[in-house]
Amino acid sequence: MKKLTFASVGLIALAAALRTAAAADADVYGPPPVVYGPPVTVVLFTWTGFYFGGHVGGGWGHKTESGNPYPFVLDTITPSPASVDFNGWLGGGQIGGNYQIGSLVFGAEADVSGANLNGNSSCASTSLLNGALPPANCKVKVEGVGTIAARLGVAFDRVLVYGKGGAAWASDKYSFTSVTPTLLPTFNGSETRWGWMVGVGLEYAFYDNWSAKIEYNYLGFNTGNFTFTDTTGSFFLNNSIQQQLHVVKAGINYRWGWAPVGVRY
Repeated sequence: MKKLTFASVGLIALAAALRTAAAADADVYGPPPVVYGPPVTVVLFTWTGFYFGGHVGGGWGHKTESGNPYPFVLDTITPSPASVDFNGWLGGGQIGGNYQIGSLVFGAEADVSGANLNGNSSCASTSLLNGALPPANCKVKVEGVGTIAARLGVAFDRVLVYGKGGAAWASDKYSFTSVTPTLLPTFNGSETRWGWMVGVGLEYAFYDNWSAKIEYNYLGFNTGNFTFTDTTGSFFLNNSIQQQLHVVKAGINYRWGWAPVGVRY
C-alpha cells in the first residue's frame, strides 16, 4: 500500500512539473499556432452570359387569301376568301445573351429555322364562267421562319421560366394550279413577310455551361398585298394574304460570357 501511495504521489508531482514547464514555454514562445482546414467553396449558379445553340420542332398555321384566283374581264363577282391550313417540321439555331439581377434574368435572342410547312386547299372560281371552270388547287409552303426578341425570366437556381416578344419573319411560297391549264393559267409567287411574335419557355441548366429548353411561339402577320404571276409572265394576280403561325421547339444551348458560371466564396 505504501508503494502504491508513493507511486500516485510521484505521478501527480510529474504532471504538475510538466504543466509548469508548458506554462513556462508558453510565456517564452507564445501560444501554439492555429491550423485551419482547407477553405469551403460555395458555387452560386448564374444565367449571365452569351449563348448559342440549336433547336428542332414543328409548326402549324393558317393563311387567308382574299383575292380572286381568276382575274379575267368577266370576273364581276366579289370573291370569297380562300383559307389554307398548313403544318410540318422545322429546325435551326439561336444566339443570345442574358444578364441576371437577383432572380430576374434579362436577355435578347435571335433565331432562324429552315422549315417545311405545307398545306393545300381547293380554290373555287368566282368568275361568271364558274359553271364551266373547275376549281384550282391552292398550295402554300413556309420555307423558313425567324424571330428577334427580348426575353424576361425568373430564375429558380438552374431553372429559368421566361417570356419573350419581338419581331418575326416568314419565307413563303404560293401556287394556284389549275386543273384546266388551257382555260386558266397557273399562278406562282414567293415573299418574305415581317410580323410580330410572343412566346413562353422553360430552360434547365443540366451542366454549368449547358442547358436544354422547350418553347412555344405565336407569330402574327397582318394582311398584306402580294402580286402573283402566271408561268408565262403574261397575267398578274393581286391578292391580300393574312397569316398566323404557331411553333413549338426544343433546343439546347452552350453558354459563355463576361461573367463566370459560378460565383465562388
